[in-house]
Amino acid sequence: MNPLSPAWWRRARRVRDQMVTHFGNHPVVTNIDIGFLDSSETSVIGVRIHVRGEPADLTVPAELDGIPIGIVLGDYRIQSGVGSDPTGEGDNV
Repeated sequence: MNPLSPAWWRRARRVRDQMVTHFGNHPVVTNIDIGFLDSSETSVIGVRIHVRGEPADLTVPAELDGIPIGIVLGDYRIQSGVGSDPTGEGDNV
C-alpha cells in the first residue's frame, strides 16, 4: 500500500493510537508519533516511539498491521529562555 494514501495514514494513526495506549505511560517514553524511521533518504515512514536512554524492558513489535514501528532515542527537555520575543526582554522562562 502506498504510504501516502489515505488508507495507509488511517492505519498508521490506528497503530500510533494502539502504541500510545500500550506504551504511553512507560516512564522512558517521551513521545509517540508518525514520521521517518531512519534518515529521510530511506523514506521509510512508520510509527516512532521516542525514548530516553536505552530501556531494556521495552519490547516493541517491528511492525503492526503492515505499519513499521521504530524506536527513536532522545531525551527531550523544555529549553529555558526560549520564547517568541527575539530580544528576550519579554521572556520570563
